[in-house]
Amino acid sequence: MKIAIISTISGYSWGGTEEVWRALVYCALSEGHQVMLCCDHRVGASSQVAELIDQGMEVSTRPARATGRVTRLLEQFGSIHQELGNFDPDVVMVNAGSPFDLHYDLRLAKSASRVNCPLVYFCHFNSDRLHREIGEPADQVCNEAVHWVFVSEGNRDELERQTARSFAQSTVILNQSRLELDAPLPLLSPQGSIKFAHVARLETRWKGQDLLPAIFATPKWRERDVTMDYFGTGPDEGYIQSLIEHYHVAERVGMVGYERDLVKLWESYHALLLPSRGEGTPLVAIEAMMCGRPVITTDVGGNSEIIEDGVTGFIAEAPTVRSFESAMERAWQQREDWAEIGRRAHFRARELAKADPAGQLLQVLQSIVKK
Repeated sequence: MKIAIISTISGYSWGGTEEVWRALVYCALSEGHQVMLCCDHRVGASSQVAELIDQGMEVSTRPARATGRVTRLLEQFGSIHQELGNFDPDVVMVNAGSPFDLHYDLRLAKSASRVNCPLVYFCHFNSDRLHREIGEPADQVCNEAVHWVFVSEGNRDELERQTARSFAQSTVILNQSRLELDAPLPLLSPQGSIKFAHVARLETRWKGQDLLPAIFATPKWRERDVTMDYFGTGPDEGYIQSLIEHYHVAERVGMVGYERDLVKLWESYHALLLPSRGEGTPLVAIEAMMCGRPVITTDVGGNSEIIEDGVTGFIAEAPTVRSFESAMERAWQQREDWAEIGRRAHFRARELAKADPAGQLLQVLQSIVKK
């Protein structure tokens, strides 16, 4: 079987959305299938893609978006379309950050809509804050996709409401965890100073990082022996730093940067704060759970599908200061139980890891080609 993957992310070299197809490629190549990746030039230059090229994957990269006449030429004689045609795939999978990615990049939409084989759309994220922009090529791709894959039931339900259409021909497959442990990390004592961590791309529109300085500025949290560090990089780094200064919480809220070693990170922190406004099924939550750390997050995407409120973590009803602070307060009042909550979270993450997302995805593609 010949599998073509179109990755829609741009502007950065890697993201959690790429982990499942990365694992899929290893799985497919090991079984003798051929794989071609069409991706942004930054993704194509990543170490992850370099490893896959060494294993036999073909790659076609696209440059940064052009404008004017250059754009028209690219759309008419796009190298992606030509190379897809030369590869002659049996199935094409669009790996997208959101269900509307192709509405924002008509060049990709046109390339995807011209393929002469089954088209699968893998959607990793959704939010009620997303607004659908009508575009004929993108609509055509949505109509021509023979199968959709989602990382959560919540994302699929949201899309049905947004588009007023059924997605009965779809499968839910969780994200591919980058971390698997046989036992949770030793719990940090809930006595004394409590250290929270926020781990995500610094993009407040979706990750809600702007809520946290406001919460830690309230009298209740100022009186407590607690600190919180942001781990990550992104376009809103300066804005978040300004919020820390505005709310005068620099003594308890810090910005650390990117940390690749998740075990090292969670050895020093008690719990994850994730006040997201939109999600798929966040890898950072699954990985914190794998380490035996409680997750405090919002009821968006698939969060409530992997976390049981008060049992394996804490769920805020909405991404607002009041709602998220209420969830943090419930967690605080149960901090003596964090060891047991973390233990249950670890075993829940182990259970999720057994699902083998890459294997499931390969089976979906194989079944579609056989039809």
